[in-house]
Amino acid sequence: MTQKYLILVDEQSQNAVLQNIKTALKDEGLELVFNEFNPICYQKRDDSGEILFDAESFKSDLLSLPYFRQLDSIVCDYNLIADVIDGFQIIKIIKSINPNYKKQVILYSAQIENVIEDIIKTGDFEKQKENLKSLIDCNIDFRKRDNGYEQGLVKHIKKEKEFSFEDELIKWFFLRKDDIFNYLFPKYTGKRFEEIATCLQSKTPDSIEFKKDLVEQIISYLSSINGLDETN
Repeated sequence: MTQKYLILVDEQSQNAVLQNIKTALKDEGLELVFNEFNPICYQKRDDSGEILFDAESFKSDLLSLPYFRQLDSIVCDYNLIADVIDGFQIIKIIKSINPNYKKQVILYSAQIENVIEDIIKTGDFEKQKENLKSLIDCNIDFRKRDNGYEQGLVKHIKKEKEFSFEDELIKWFFLRKDDIFNYLFPKYTGKRFEEIATCLQSKTPDSIEFKKDLVEQIISYLSSINGLDETN
């Protein structure tokens, strides 16, 4: 049975909804594997007593999921903890550590009509420009929490991710994260595969050069195998 991986963030448990979706997908030969995150569990107080969101602990728990790099769906409620964290901020945190997630992120609310305006009009002009850019970069699908919500999620989960060779390569480096890189590239010798994957995710000149070299070596290796086959 093909597995589909999902994470959902809400301050109220959505287990009943997710179990309904799990049953619907099972009838179509798909197994839903999911994990819920409650932002209330990540509240902390600073020295002045102000309640803050512990983003680092949240990131750590996300990264501990064995399927975090293979997610099929990211789903989040917008209205989380007033004056502490909202769904848009949560999505930005998730995307910051999983930039290669390409499917749309589901952001839902019973009053979804007001959400985009709330996001864009937050802060001064520079903050508004930053939020607008983040809205585009995060690729958010705004969903109303109504009677068609569950069926809409089923369709979203079933939808196949757009294939990317680069994303697939990075995924496999993360899956083999504890392996050591000892092949052809002296600059990266001795690094763990997880470090290589993190490098590949970046857009630095070194990362781009490494990607080009890696592709060249893969083609060279395949060509050498063809040559061996021809001599046998």
